[in-house]
Amino acid sequence: MIRELYQHTIRETSLNITNSVIDSIMKKTIRKSGCRVYANRAIGVAGTFGDPTEKTWAEAEERLKDGIPYTFEPEKNKKRIRDLRQLNISDEEFIRESEDLLRILDLEYPDFIFSHKIKICETETLLKNDAGLDYVNYDKTFEFILLVKHRDSVNIFDSGLLRQGRTLQKKEFLEDARILLDAFKNEVSLPQNEKIPVIVEESMLLSKISESLNGEQIGFGTSLFCDKMNKTVFSPKLSIIQDRTEEKYHTPFFDTEGVTQDKDVCFLIKNGVIEKAYTDKTNAARFSMPLTGSASGDYDEVPSLSNIGLSVVPGNKTLKELIGGVPSIIVIMASGGDYTSSGDFATPVQMSYLTDGEKILGRLPEFYISGNLYDIFGDDFIGMSCDKTFMGERALVVRMNANC
Repeated sequence: MIRELYQHTIRETSLNITNSVIDSIMKKTIRKSGCRVYANRAIGVAGTFGDPTEKTWAEAEERLKDGIPYTFEPEKNKKRIRDLRQLNISDEEFIRESEDLLRILDLEYPDFIFSHKIKICETETLLKNDAGLDYVNYDKTFEFILLVKHRDSVNIFDSGLLRQGRTLQKKEFLEDARILLDAFKNEVSLPQNEKIPVIVEESMLLSKISESLNGEQIGFGTSLFCDKMNKTVFSPKLSIIQDRTEEKYHTPFFDTEGVTQDKDVCFLIKNGVIEKAYTDKTNAARFSMPLTGSASGDYDEVPSLSNIGLSVVPGNKTLKELIGGVPSIIVIMASGGDYTSSGDFATPVQMSYLTDGEKILGRLPEFYISGNLYDIFGDDFIGMSCDKTFMGERALVVRMNANC
């Protein structure tokens, strides 16, 4: 019998912002421990808040009697600690810096009201067993998540200011804020081109690809990509990875079964070719697919396969080079849209700006963007920027239809 501990700890200090000032401070530490016991090709799992006790382990052993099959060997004799924490700031300094940031924003932009949160989040994820597995991943980030409302607006909020990083980045956040808030006051018209370059958060457009690359769905023939494996489907400029690198915040280098990949990367789409589906141990064995280390699940669950976060591999061009001076749209807020089963996408855009790739030119009215999956990531795929010029993130640029 092998005992294995999967544990996730989050420590968070959060400042709640109302009317441009801190109105409350919340600190929390939550630890969730999952005890797993493997014996006779079966698994028993029990979970608890806090550290496990012998009672928790006894509950896991008792659940072996349920006969939940797990025919795979747990990972053994592997050790790695990845510590990505860089931020070293006391709560007092954190509050003082946040108050100063809000003071500057209120002083320079009295026509706007700022709300929501500024927080520090620290995570520790570990997977250890008595067969020699010892994995630990640490991370810590500073997050600005401010909603912006113009004092004359009838909306609950009009825009957002976001930034996340492993260092404070207060100066950079203020620079972004000034650019966007100045542009907010300048209303401009939507370009009337047939298709317009759009800069959009990648998870929105990758949701259908993530759903369709699920190994279980492909194995059972229910995926949109069933007949497209090992074929060139998208732009040769497009590569998509299962990303557990340092680029991804609070993402362990291992999955919940302890599977890892070389350099923490697994290519699923490479140069437009769909190379593989993402899999856990069960589905890799069931359908004779490569194992990609995509098991997930809560602390008290048997590891299983579910949709994962993907990343577009950046190219060698900056955002300015990708856009080349063409009037383009930066999407700030877009909600209420989705893909159809055939891959058509549409969403209303509540807040966006016009840009030439270097400067923010003004605020656009509300409109809709739309396109088809195979066009968006095919002929209409422009690229993922190599630089992080906007809100500290790389920019995904594609051509889409835009209509009021």
